[in-house]
Amino acid sequence: MRTAYLHWLEDECFFSLCSRQHLLCANHSSAETLSYLFGSETTSFSHDFPRSLELLNEDAKLTWGSSEEIIRKHTISPIFFPFQSPEHVGALEQAMNRPTLGSFKYRLGLVTGRFGGEHPLKACTQCMTADRALHGVAYWHLSHQFPGVSICPLHNCLLMESTENRQWSRRFQWVLPDEAALITIGSRTPSASTLKTLQAMSIAVVALGKWGSSCRFEPSMVVQVYKAAINLQGISPHAREATAERFAEYCSILQPYPPFSALPCDAYCAIRFMTQMTRKPRSYCHPLKHLTLIMFLFGRFDLFVGSYQQLAAQQEISVSRNAKLISQIQPNECPLPKLELEACIPKPKKLIKELKDKIIKSLMVGTSKKEICSRFELSISTVNRVLRFNPLVEKEFNKIIYLRKQEQQRNRWDTSVSLNPNLSTNDIKKLNPNVYAWLYRNDRSWLSNRTSNLPSGRRGNHVCMDWDSRDEKLRTLIKLTLIEHPTKLRKSDLYLMVPSLFSSLEKRSHYPKTRKFLSEMRQSFT
Repeated sequence: MRTAYLHWLEDECFFSLCSRQHLLCANHSSAETLSYLFGSETTSFSHDFPRSLELLNEDAKLTWGSSEEIIRKHTISPIFFPFQSPEHVGALEQAMNRPTLGSFKYRLGLVTGRFGGEHPLKACTQCMTADRALHGVAYWHLSHQFPGVSICPLHNCLLMESTENRQWSRRFQWVLPDEAALITIGSRTPSASTLKTLQAMSIAVVALGKWGSSCRFEPSMVVQVYKAAINLQGISPHAREATAERFAEYCSILQPYPPFSALPCDAYCAIRFMTQMTRKPRSYCHPLKHLTLIMFLFGRFDLFVGSYQQLAAQQEISVSRNAKLISQIQPNECPLPKLELEACIPKPKKLIKELKDKIIKSLMVGTSKKEICSRFELSISTVNRVLRFNPLVEKEFNKIIYLRKQEQQRNRWDTSVSLNPNLSTNDIKKLNPNVYAWLYRNDRSWLSNRTSNLPSGRRGNHVCMDWDSRDEKLRTLIKLTLIEHPTKLRKSDLYLMVPSLFSSLEKRSHYPKTRKFLSEMRQSFT
């Protein structure tokens, strides 16, 4: 007897549908359902980024839709699409069709964005009650699963996180929401202002997820919209500093709620954050970085979209006007009089051998063209013609000019470094942009050798990280957690209460004090 395939419920994610199918089939293990849906070759799966979608059996595809429909309508992937190029989006969709994701998460900005690559399952208890009354089962809502959504868009209450399918649980299960496996993250009773900020951010995240299914933003235009919005708040140094302070204050409201814990916490970091988002656009940027700045500058996602569309329309009008003007200019409409055309044609100048030898001799010692023209009363075209018909002379002349320019630019760079020994390469570059540009294009190996000895100027570089301080802070945090919860704790309970503990302990060469403390307290774990 063939098992029937379930249909989509409203706002249901793909993992939820597979979990309901698992219960319907009454399979004994998760692997059995995985093999049933995707074939025996599929051995792994994830609830946030499903894989092997092209291997989904044909009966399931007939009921649930194609892999493209599943990706764009029933996974969290579309939230990452609007700020990616069409080529990247296509590559990401192909990766989800294959058994392994490869560098998928890096391309999404999950590795470098500091928002974390773990997306725990989330649920609203009020939605669960309503779903059981209406459908007879609680299920995972897609709008709850997007990273950055901490408030239920329907009931305006804090979402709860599941303890199942977590990075530290070490096993995968097909599960549906259950109050016994849900925990609250962050403050249980946030202030009214905090709740309003989280609610606005959650609404924006969901809107971005819907937008990503069919549209995308042009990175260069996004930067222009950001710059215009920041300039409206003031362009003086004092105004920029005040804007950065307000942005850091805004980020501090979001920080206690994952995945916003890495947002800038002071004015200096806020300035760096905004500078990064308003310079030449880069790939692999996490969408929550964009949304954080968008919500601070515009307050609502739709206002940002409106500003973007207005700029796009203006640029389109500007381009079309220029094209129209160019098309109106015909080459034969205003022909020049014949006499004027003839007067524009320079007459060739005949050089006697003696004068030609003097010119060549001057060029061979690196005399500038301008000085030769002045000394022998010649035009620059005459000097260029001599060089063109004497390739060896031209080669030697260019070599001398290059070496002279090289020495000049090297001296300028070294002088700037000696006068500013504590500045980084980027700071020296800002002082001498033309010098840096010339050396980068024409003398890159020398420049690389010089810049390797300069301070990096980076904050948060792991090479200079104070690991002892981080170790001590983590151990102190665990102590405080154990004091607040004197009863015996399981390791999983401790991982939930200290979210950074599991990922920190994966770095086996670090955190020796924390490891020793946990070893001493092992009798507290059951």
